[in-house]
Amino acid sequence: MAKITEKTFKEALKNSGGNQTRIAEKLDKGRSAVANFLKKRPKMRELLDNEAEFVIDIAEDNLDTDIVLHKDTDASKWKLLNSKRGRARGYGQKTEVEHTGNTNITFEEVIKSSKEIKDGKKTNSS
Repeated sequence: MAKITEKTFKEALKNSGGNQTRIAEKLDKGRSAVANFLKKRPKMRELLDNEAEFVIDIAEDNLDTDIVLHKDTDASKWKLLNSKRGRARGYGQKTEVEHTGNTNITFEEVIKSSKEIKDGKKTNSS
């Protein structure tokens, strides 16, 4: 197998969405080979990050356009909510955890609670 060069990396980067696995497949390499290549080449890492950010830009633009045109927005919403970069821009669900101080929960209590939720016996108020 040929070594990854900056030229072959740039070619594989095109239309990859910044996805390292997709780039590795195009190069017929493992993902770890691409990761190692990027560790040694900050400029190539920057190109990868720019490509990945570009995909989020497109998702935002599509979502804005779809909202204005009253179109289906599922694909753009999915990308914004489910990608690390989308969440970094503030998309996604925020989870707040409140600590009650009670850390003496047994494994049996967790299993019982899980079964109650699954069976629909537990409500949000309980």
